[in-house]
Amino acid sequence: MKNRSILIIVLLLLTSTLMAQTRCYHGRSTYQSDILYTWDGQHVYQGRSTYQSDILYSWDGKYVYKGRSNYQSDILFTLDGNIPLPILLLMM
Repeated sequence: MKNRSILIIVLLLLTSTLMAQTRCYHGRSTYQSDILYTWDGQHVYQGRSTYQSDILYSWDGKYVYKGRSNYQSDILFTLDGNIPLPILLLMM
């Protein structure tokens, strides 16, 4: 489950960098109650929240950080260039 969540988050980061707000829903649903993650272009939030306390991951254009941190010790991923989806899936 954790790898699947990380994959979803990374895909949100890669595919929706220009959108104002993107949501990831559970299954085929688009109901507000089924929102798993919200992406605002810089942060991934738990559920439909956009409160700072609900930030799961942050992105500065190159690094994916744990929570709302921007410290080197909290870097989870480094993204350099375009990563093809099949390669990304194999990494998980």
